[in-house]
Amino acid sequence: MARLTQVLAAGAVWLGLAIALRAQDLDRQGITSAGVCARCHISSSLEWGISKHSTITGAVRSPNCVGCHGPSKGHIADEQNSVKPDHIPRGVAIAALCVQCHRAGCPQTLAKATCQDCHHPHALVNPKLDAAAVEARASQLAAQQAAFKADLAQGERLAQLGQWEGARAAFASALRENPSSEQARKEILRCERRLHPGLPGFRIAGDQFDAQTGLPKEIILDALGVDLVLVPGGSFDMGSDQRPAAQPVHTVDVAAFYLSKFELTQGQWKGLMGTNPSYYQGKKFADADRMPVEQVSWDDCQALLRAVNGRVPGGGFRLPTEAEWEYAARAGSDAPMTAAEILRSAWLEENSEPPNLPPPVRTGLYLIGAGATSVPHPVGTSEPNAWGLYDMLGNVSEWCSSRFEPYPYSDADGRESAAPAPGTRVVRGANFADFVEDADAAQRHSERPDRRLRWNGMRLAFTPPASPAAATAPVARE
Repeated sequence: MARLTQVLAAGAVWLGLAIALRAQDLDRQGITSAGVCARCHISSSLEWGISKHSTITGAVRSPNCVGCHGPSKGHIADEQNSVKPDHIPRGVAIAALCVQCHRAGCPQTLAKATCQDCHHPHALVNPKLDAAAVEARASQLAAQQAAFKADLAQGERLAQLGQWEGARAAFASALRENPSSEQARKEILRCERRLHPGLPGFRIAGDQFDAQTGLPKEIILDALGVDLVLVPGGSFDMGSDQRPAAQPVHTVDVAAFYLSKFELTQGQWKGLMGTNPSYYQGKKFADADRMPVEQVSWDDCQALLRAVNGRVPGGGFRLPTEAEWEYAARAGSDAPMTAAEILRSAWLEENSEPPNLPPPVRTGLYLIGAGATSVPHPVGTSEPNAWGLYDMLGNVSEWCSSRFEPYPYSDADGRESAAPAPGTRVVRGANFADFVEDADAAQRHSERPDRRLRWNGMRLAFTPPASPAAATAPVARE
């Protein structure tokens, strides 16, 4: 027993290191949610961690905490342990889970109903607790982890040198050492994208590529003349304590995506749809084709997206979610902007009035003169934000894909469905008829999806393909 205690103690040290190094992978596999399961169930996590179960992915029912016990959210939230896990398989119920993968049964006895008689449910070791077997398995996994780390480091060194073939081979070797590593998969995809950077239907602008994803930082959709900027993936605190509709503030993860550098223009809308719904057009607006399209509904935007996706190989164009929009508008900063900074990057009531007109004044709930003479401006005539996006906080407000629902935001609760549904859709950003105090990245507006207003427009979002373009695809560059 003393020997076994030493082995388990050594294994516990290894498991702690493995969890620290592979937090994302273990979370994906279901052993832990931010370390929750392993915090209390130390021995069970250890037993699972030194078994082959910890390396298995893609099974019908993943052999991990969630796969066997269910999400068990009530159990996780209850520190007094008065709420039990969703499922606690016992006896033959354990074997019923095992045979979902081990269909042939035991290789020695062919038994399918008594797996737990010879195997601990959390590990592939004998229930007599063969200390040598546990130690051997722990040593093997420690060696694999060391090789995994070395391969990742080698891949990153080669990537820094631009040796993408070698880097891909090193990351592939890391994945063989740890088949569940999400990091290794992402690095391989980054290498593939750098080796085959072409995106069908797009022209790459410049020679800048994102260090995390391998995607070009700017692309141009030639079919429509739309410039798109890569918004890097990351996390941010969404919402505002100062705005009731934007409470509570909560952290949201955003995957990398492309967003058009400018609001969609009247000229671009006409090129696709053959009509111009905008209020601000005609002889008074000589540069109307470069002004943002407005007076479009959310439903109108869906029709335009169908037209765009019908002309681009693979499609992928959409409206941004409101989380993506706010993340892009913040451009990596939570620092409040001064009025002067806002007015340099946004067309608002204060700077969109023609000269020699008295500014609008606030009287009770009404703004006398507000929006009566202010007008939108051609896109790209203000200053961009830190990520190279223009007019995020002003000019016209922009439709998002999201239904207007209470926070916290979740893209899995149905609010991102494009199907017709009761309720309103989200409009983000201030516009030329708003005051500078409304130019807040967290500000949310709710509007009927069929309503057309002369200050609502749109901006295109694009989801990059999950795999790089074929090696034979030409790489068009600006």
